[in-house]
Order: sequence, then C-alpha cells, then structure tokens
Amino acid sequence: MKLFTAISLLSAIGLAAAVPSSHQTRSVGDVLPGLKRDTSGAGFTHVGSDNVVRTFDKDFNVVDFAQLDDRAPSGAGWPRSPGAAVLGEAKQAKARSAAQVSKPRSRSPLERRQANSCVSEFCPDDKYCEALWIYGYNCTSCMIVSNNIGNCQQF
Repeated sequence: MKLFTAISLLSAIGLAAAVPSSHQTRSVGDVLPGLKRDTSGAGFTHVGSDNVVRTFDKDFNVVDFAQLDDRAPSGAGWPRSPGAAVLGEAKQAKARSAAQVSKPRSRSPLERRQANSCVSEFCPDDKYCEALWIYGYNCTSCMIVSNNIGNCQQF
C-alpha cells in the first residue's frame, strides 16, 4: 500500500512538472531592438516593475513599449500609459542616473586596459550614450531598470 501511494505521488509530481506554464516571457534583449526611440536623443528606455519595457522622451511621454510577459493588470491604456507608481519609478531612476553621470568617475588601471563596454557607462539619456563614440564606444541607447542607474547599451 505504501509503495502504491509513493508511486502515485511521484507520478502526480512528474505530471505537474510536465504541464507547461500558461505565461510566456520574453527577454529585454529580444524586444529592445524593435522599439522606437525619441528622435531628439533626449529619451531613455525603462524596464518597469510591471514587466513592461518603455521608451520615453525627455518629457516622460511613452514613445513605444513592449510587454515582457502576458500577465497584464487591468486598466485603461495599459501598458502604453504607465501607472503612477511605474512613472514614479522611471522619474526616480532618471534622476539617479543624471546625478551619477554628473559625478566624475575615476578609473583603475585595470579598467583602463579593458575594451570599451557600453554597459559599464552610466547614462541619463540616449544622446549621452551616442556621444560616447568619440571615446571608441558603439552605444546607441540608455536603458534604466527600476531602482537602478541607467547604463548605455548597444542595439
């Protein structure tokens, strides 16, 4: 009897693990190249806590967006129009990025020898990243993830 119960339990666990999840997810790297950006270069990209990647212009208007998963909250205009909490996240992250960029950054001898990497550079907007070409970088976009500082990306 105990053997039958153990086999039944293991079969149920195996079957549950084999059932695919109904939620589909995409990576930021998959959706970012297809997003429109602010043509002035003063915009930035933000990944919000609602799992939506949005490109903003300098006035925090949404230029384009992409959902990273299929779980959507209810609300008119979502996901194009972020909620107050997500918009607050984007504004705070943008302010932190601007403050970080204004600080001079000293480089260690080891960092100076390494190849230029967009991801290691802090940014406030796309224009800042694009201007790094003069130093040998090939950056195109500033991506800000909630509660973090923006980093230049190459897409």
